[in-house]
Amino acid sequence: MLVSFTRRAGAAGLLLVLVPATACAGMTMPVFTEIARARFQVLSFFLILYLALAFIYQCLWNSLSKDFPKLPRIRYRGALGTLAVCGLFIYVVLTMISGARELMTPGA
Repeated sequence: MLVSFTRRAGAAGLLLVLVPATACAGMTMPVFTEIARARFQVLSFFLILYLALAFIYQCLWNSLSKDFPKLPRIRYRGALGTLAVCGLFIYVVLTMISGARELMTPGA
């Protein structure tokens, strides 16, 4: 008797957790505009891509460190930091290239 009650209660609790309920008590719901929703999707795509690339970088670095014992193993945080620093270097280089193009434009 107790086992069946526990199973029913567990199933009911699982059902409550898995099925989302909407509240209709006059609560306001913030809604993004179409442009804001598109920007949010683009930003989240690049964030997921950045996190995935950090994981791939970590796996590649650690597999390379097996062949070369002097290379230290890198953690996920280190991979994220390395990619951030490399991104900043690339940003500086691209800024210098665009500045040089502006200076080389005749009549500027």
